[in-house]
Amino acid sequence: MDNDDALADLAVRAIALTRVAIGVGATLAPRLVSRVQFGTTSPAQTITVRMLGARDLALGIGALLAARHGSSGLRGWAEAGALADAVDALAFLRGGSGASRRRSLTMLVAGGSAAISVWAARTLAD
Repeated sequence: MDNDDALADLAVRAIALTRVAIGVGATLAPRLVSRVQFGTTSPAQTITVRMLGARDLALGIGALLAARHGSSGLRGWAEAGALADAVDALAFLRGGSGASRRRSLTMLVAGGSAAISVWAARTLAD
């Protein structure tokens, strides 16, 4: 494994661990996460946050298991995560009116994660 592959593997694992942490928090404490993320909470937000938490938890665990087993499938998990993060970034970009720090931070984090995941997937494929 050369330096680029090692860095790509590390990036996918770091993002996966972050996904697991976010996923656990959002699944177990969706009202708290909703308040932090949106500044408010409603029954619909609670349901949505819990669903997205489960999605992130599944993506994170899948990537970590693929990495642990040395699976060539790690690339696919990185691509799936990139897609989820890109959709999240676009949803926050298009949703709501006016700028907010929470919205801007979410777009930045999700967009950055998507870009890093795309790079890692391409690097792992070479």
